[in-house]
Amino acid sequence: MKQLSRVLMAGLFLMIAGTVQAQYKGPGTNSKYFTVKEVTKQASKLDRSDTLVKLQGFIIRQENGETYWFQDVTGKIRVEIEKKKLPLEPFDEKTEVIITGEVDYDLLEGTEIEVKHIEIKTS
Repeated sequence: MKQLSRVLMAGLFLMIAGTVQAQYKGPGTNSKYFTVKEVTKQASKLDRSDTLVKLQGFIIRQENGETYWFQDVTGKIRVEIEKKKLPLEPFDEKTEVIITGEVDYDLLEGTEIEVKHIEIKTS
């Protein structure tokens, strides 16, 4: 009976621990914000290394289904955002956002960011 109780407690603990999600913020994480200019300048290197980049700015236009234009003070770049990754809150070209994604560099088609996460910037 004691053995069964221990197994049940361990299982319960694992279930609870599995539902808690936290994000590591310590050494080794990339919390630096990139600019559009930095991304376009280093696009080939960032694409090869699969580095996640974080940018702060505005989605200024939707080009088609999942393709948008993102702009910060240094320039603009095409971004691809799947519908399921869009914020639940409505936003427009005046709403500041933070995007995190992978750089996709193509010599003929240019540079694009495949957005993994987007959030509306709060004060």
